[in-house]
Amino acid sequence: MALFAGIHLICPDQFPTIEIPTEHPAIMTLKTALASIFLFIGLHQLRAQAIDTSAVVNIGGIQQFISIQGADVSNPVLLYLHGGPGAAVSAHRQEVTGDLEQDFVVVHWDQRNSGQTLQLNVDEDAPTMRVMKQDAEEMLQHLLERFERESLNLCGNSWGTVLGFHLAATHPKQVQAFIAMSPIINHTESQQRTLAQLKAHYEDDEQASEQLNGLNIPLSDAEAMLTFYRWETVFKGREFPEERLEEYLSFFQDWESKWMPLYREFYELELTTQLPELEVPLFILQGDEDLTTRPEITKAYFESVRAPQKELIWFEHTGHNLPGAAPTQMQEHILSLLKN
Repeated sequence: MALFAGIHLICPDQFPTIEIPTEHPAIMTLKTALASIFLFIGLHQLRAQAIDTSAVVNIGGIQQFISIQGADVSNPVLLYLHGGPGAAVSAHRQEVTGDLEQDFVVVHWDQRNSGQTLQLNVDEDAPTMRVMKQDAEEMLQHLLERFERESLNLCGNSWGTVLGFHLAATHPKQVQAFIAMSPIINHTESQQRTLAQLKAHYEDDEQASEQLNGLNIPLSDAEAMLTFYRWETVFKGREFPEERLEEYLSFFQDWESKWMPLYREFYELELTTQLPELEVPLFILQGDEDLTTRPEITKAYFESVRAPQKELIWFEHTGHNLPGAAPTQMQEHILSLLKN
């Protein structure tokens, strides 16, 4: 007697139950079709697996905070390197990179002495450039292992571009592309040009002129930084109330205690000679009214640097803080550049 499969076509009572042999061609076709459907559903669910989490990881011998969001965990990874130093943005990452989370797994890292990492290590000493670059290298390796990737994308803002350029230069096979926003190319020349512009503008203002003429680049301490910031702020058309000077001075003094050793090293950066070539695609986003990282210096570097692919995107009537001033436009450009 032939063996039959336990597959029954259930029909109304007046019809008999029909049994079909397992080797019947129709059954084989049905099994193949069902297997394909289940495989498609399974793969679709895997591809659509969102991620929304945070973690504390050991980087540079201390506990450091990362925030990870993405609509699909299989999407490319994008590490956002915040500015400052000390200006972590993970607490308001939705405004900065929320749109990018549909196409990337976006990682926000609160760097040493910043954001949640600062809260985890309240007595941490002021870091040097070497320490911060080492942290960035360890974070890169951690994320590649965490997501089982061979490479990822970098997006750095202002100070974050210093770390981004370092990773792109030293680990090119592990960086798919680098988005540099308001990049620090030559901090000394940039500040010298802005100081000269401010002096010329305030030539007939006795108070401003006296204070600006007392400054030298590199800026030496919190009071010098406050003076520079004050008249730059007024030059941009924003108010700077006299009664808030003490409040601002207290802020700059606190910042100085955490970051001045690192900040002094900014004045040693000169990428035109230090980094004339990159092995990864370089995309630069620059405001045309930026007084912190001067647009003419960025343009000159862009034209001279050699890279397998490069592009310079201008933001008109925009200053230094692209994530704050034009977050939607910024994200649209990042998405377009990286997708292409």
